[in-house]
Amino acid sequence: MQFSFPDSIQHMCSMLCDNGFQAYIVGGCVRDAALGLVPHDYDITTNARPEEIISIFGAEHCSQYGRAFGTVGVKHSGGFAEITTFRTETDYTDYRHPATVLFADSIFDDLARRDFTCNAMAWDFQTQQLVDPFHGMQDLKRNILRCVGVPSARFREDALRILRGMRFCARFGFVPDGLTDAAMRAAAFQLKHISAERIFSELCSMLMGDYITQVLISYPHILAVRIPEILPCIAFSQHTHWHDFTVWEHIARTVGNAPKDLILRLTMLFHDIAKPECYTHDQEGGHFKTHAEKSAILADKILFRLKSDNHTRKLVCKLIYYHRETPVSLYAVRKMLADFSYQEFALFLQVLDTDRISKLKGEPESRSKIEKAEHFFQICKEKNLCCRIKDLDITGNDLLSVGFQGKEIGTVLHYLLSCVISEEIPNQKSILLQYTNAQHLFRQGEII
Repeated sequence: MQFSFPDSIQHMCSMLCDNGFQAYIVGGCVRDAALGLVPHDYDITTNARPEEIISIFGAEHCSQYGRAFGTVGVKHSGGFAEITTFRTETDYTDYRHPATVLFADSIFDDLARRDFTCNAMAWDFQTQQLVDPFHGMQDLKRNILRCVGVPSARFREDALRILRGMRFCARFGFVPDGLTDAAMRAAAFQLKHISAERIFSELCSMLMGDYITQVLISYPHILAVRIPEILPCIAFSQHTHWHDFTVWEHIARTVGNAPKDLILRLTMLFHDIAKPECYTHDQEGGHFKTHAEKSAILADKILFRLKSDNHTRKLVCKLIYYHRETPVSLYAVRKMLADFSYQEFALFLQVLDTDRISKLKGEPESRSKIEKAEHFFQICKEKNLCCRIKDLDITGNDLLSVGFQGKEIGTVLHYLLSCVISEEIPNQKSILLQYTNAQHLFRQGEII
């Protein structure tokens, strides 16, 4: 098999070799190239020491942030790569980082420290041959995820490798071999030692995979180590004619059916997570009243715990909170748009449809309702209808000029918006101001 790498990367390898050193393109970029994908980044490994790498490429082209671990970031000839000295790692003490990094003389020693066979392949620049001592190419062709060496040892060294393995399965459709699968499950408790930021980063990358549904169905107990709120959803039958799947199976299907947008996929992951605690049963079957509101509260706690950024957390929770509402009139859509931007409302409609198609029956009636919401949303955009306070033809300064103060201004603006949305009054500045002249109505307690 032949590989094609960017000229800039090959030039870096050439410079190393011209100075008497070995050069191998290694790791994920080789894996991706073997799968016919375009790598996002490139790694080179060599027997040159960090100071020799810096000497070859010049300090002005080098970033030395990883020098303690033998890694030098090099920007040269329009490309960027991390160049790392052959190394071995020992004495892992925190389930994540090696306490000791030793330089090695052999590419085989370097490959032996890596996590999975698909990442333990190297392209020898000098011989133009694949170096594959752990049969990673064979595993790639069979869609097998296999640890290098003893799986339990690999996960004991770095517990985050468990989630990395799940990410590779979600992205490429790999299936762990028996030993790797068993070790992932047995070592899952070690994820408690990994920082929330790294957990969340891996989770987000995992969720974007084409095969995420099967991964979620196969490994909920691993995710539950850091998201224990998942546990009640597993195997929880919904006992309703609307659902043919357990709560967790439905959640897993919605994530995979959602467009590849992180906000949407996080929303679907948590949209029904409070269903078990909301469950009631009568002669008509199971019910989950208030589960949307309670799922939004749980999602907020989970995302805060995982150190999500505030924008993502708030938007995901808002979409979850409203996901049981389908506005089927122009008034209802305009009223909801008071709390949503156009972009957010478009995501909301996708949440509704993703939820719908992830039930075996598909709910054609719900699709009809969603189409109505889409239709009225389009009208709002095309006619530029007033739906938000910023769309009003009146401002806080205008209200200030006629005598309103402080919190009164916001309250009056919200009231005027509701009147415009309900078409009680037109969105015209003169009429809005005239409407506010009856200040005594507000001050007597009707509004303020």
